[in-house]
Amino acid sequence: MSLKSELTLDVIDTHTEGEPTRIIFWNDIPKNLPDALSVRNYFIQHYDYIRTTLLQEPRGHKDQFGAVLLPPVNPGSNYTVIYPTTDSYLDMCGHATIGVSTALVALGYVEYEGSEKVITYDTVAGTVKARVRVENGEPVSVSIVDVKSYFVKKISIDIEGKSIPVNISYGGNFYAIVESDSLGIGVEPANIGKLLEYGKIIREKSKQTIREMYRDSKKNLEPLAMITDSRHDYRAVVTFAGNSFDRSPCGTGTAARAALLVHDGKLDVNGQYTNESIIGSRFTCRIISSEKVNGNIIIVPEITGRAWITQLCKIIVNPEDPLKHGFLVQ
Repeated sequence: MSLKSELTLDVIDTHTEGEPTRIIFWNDIPKNLPDALSVRNYFIQHYDYIRTTLLQEPRGHKDQFGAVLLPPVNPGSNYTVIYPTTDSYLDMCGHATIGVSTALVALGYVEYEGSEKVITYDTVAGTVKARVRVENGEPVSVSIVDVKSYFVKKISIDIEGKSIPVNISYGGNFYAIVESDSLGIGVEPANIGKLLEYGKIIREKSKQTIREMYRDSKKNLEPLAMITDSRHDYRAVVTFAGNSFDRSPCGTGTAARAALLVHDGKLDVNGQYTNESIIGSRFTCRIISSEKVNGNIIIVPEITGRAWITQLCKIIVNPEDPLKHGFLVQ
């Protein structure tokens, strides 16, 4: 039997507290690009079909997530990492960075001594450091020092004829945060259809505010929606483009929520809290520093979670396959 292939891709799959990450290395990129944004733009221009091939059907699904590891752009960094979704790209992703760091240590891509390894990544959102804790030669948890995170603005939007309070906050991506009580629904797996529906409305009606406030920003100004559940201690679900939702507690969402909690006086600037996902998995968030700028408190959060390698595989792209670069039905 012959196996036709115009492209093969070696893939590492992980899950971080339930949320998948499909990881590849990609070195075919010009040297001396100035920053991670330029790297991502080049990848999108020349290789966006890699994203759809890896993440969309038939090899993936609408909730699949990815991480592409490229050469670093800054001295002292180990990798540049970009974060593709089935729909687009995020500026930063905590769960994926935890998955990547776990895989790099577990599979021997980075050397370490003792009980931890620090890996530094260039991301579009900024420099991110991951501290991998190792026991008996195996990674057991990863702590991500995220970019500076801050509360942005309180607004109101209309949903089904009702005024809904929204808190916009930043943690590496922008988030529109809404309490579930105002929507009359709990953050439970049985409600995911309605939560996705509300999440789409929240994102669509919040993005104009962000675009107006950051007209000259190079950041991704498309917000993710976080619906928090006051009936549980810090439970929340994050939804994003492509009608997808995060099974993990969401790393950058955990950071954005911490910034909101500090702004509202519900979390001390030296404090920590545990964010819980819709499936009950958890991230711990610890604030490691803070500063006040124009009356607003800006924090640097550290998010800790766990990830596991689920498979190592080779993606094969047959030139005669009419669906070789992926598709989505949703």
